[in-house]
Amino acid sequence: MSRPLAYEEERRLKTGHLVAALALVFLGVLIGWATNGGEGSERGDRPNADVGPTDTVNGIPVGYERSREGAVAAALAYDAVLARPEFVTDAARRTEILDALATPEAARRYGREDYRALAQTPVYRAAREGKPVVWQTTPLGYRVDRYRADEAQVFTWGIAITGVSGVRPQMSFVSGSGRLRWEEGDWKFAGDVGRIQDGPTPTPVEGAPRTSTDGFRVRLRGLKGLRYVP
Repeated sequence: MSRPLAYEEERRLKTGHLVAALALVFLGVLIGWATNGGEGSERGDRPNADVGPTDTVNGIPVGYERSREGAVAAALAYDAVLARPEFVTDAARRTEILDALATPEAARRYGREDYRALAQTPVYRAAREGKPVVWQTTPLGYRVDRYRADEAQVFTWGIAITGVSGVRPQMSFVSGSGRLRWEEGDWKFAGDVGRIQDGPTPTPVEGAPRTSTDGFRVRLRGLKGLRYVP
């Protein structure tokens, strides 16, 4: 028995998103500009602009404090940039992004990746064509696994929700660990560590209603990300 077209489109959408998680993202698909610190009861949930960013290069936020907090802020901000649709669909823009935030070695490595197949998945194709898409993501937490004055390794866990008109939005939980290196007076993306993993994924509440892609776009229009940092 052949499956409905909507089912096949949803399957391709989910597959494309997971490929993106494995191929692109520094700390998993944990896109988002900041976090509440993961230790809100102890540290207090308040913005801390002192750790950066202090500047932009090619439209990318750069300029972070040489501290543990600065490294985490850079990791989360760079994570957001590396998972933008244009990173996949626009080779020239991808080069600009990597030049701004990555070490030379990481820029060469990620610049050589072949994203043509990924760019043809429903969400990326729609984004490239200027069609409405759902692209809502956020980190849920982080852990600093190693920190030195010139290098940091940060583990993060978060969610990404993607969708296009006519296809029910998909949500993925992803976790992974990535490296930052202090070079040229700033924290730079130095590559991911090990394998980006799905989950941990909680079970949805039984009977919870599902929202259409158009419903997401209407209800979340104008929603802005948080800019809190540790």
